[in-house]
Amino acid sequence: MKWTKLKQLIEARFAPEASGRVQIHTTRYRHAHDHEGEFLVTLDGNKIYGSAYYQYLKARVTLCEDLGRVLSSADGQEIERKLRERGIADHVDLHRAMFESLNQPIEEMLADSRPLIRALGILDARCGKRRLSKLDDANEHELVRRVCQLRQPSGQACLTP
Repeated sequence: MKWTKLKQLIEARFAPEASGRVQIHTTRYRHAHDHEGEFLVTLDGNKIYGSAYYQYLKARVTLCEDLGRVLSSADGQEIERKLRERGIADHVDLHRAMFESLNQPIEEMLADSRPLIRALGILDARCGKRRLSKLDDANEHELVRRVCQLRQPSGQACLTP
């Protein structure tokens, strides 16, 4: 699916309070030698989330060096899990995750390990007031906390511990 169509489908699902305020962008640096780019989420024109290939690669190399040994496939999976939880990903992987989220129920989106998909679940119009009131954003990624505050009528945190 082309990026423009995917963006339209994702943003069309946003709740009224997020529609027009939250936008998803992707760039490709066509004059760069490798044409890599960046993935961005903006709120009122201000960047609240970004992920780029080189940011992902640098974080992956750092985690690999921290292990200090030859990596097994289990180590590789653990590194990918840690990166995913931190919200660091290659923008191609984020596109794939967004495409998959189009067919996911809201419960699966909110339980996903990737902060971007959880944030899209919170922004989704199918996520109502009751479901929002049950969310605990205390230990969440900054993106998830920001969109949770946006969806709350008074701007407070989703659930006060």
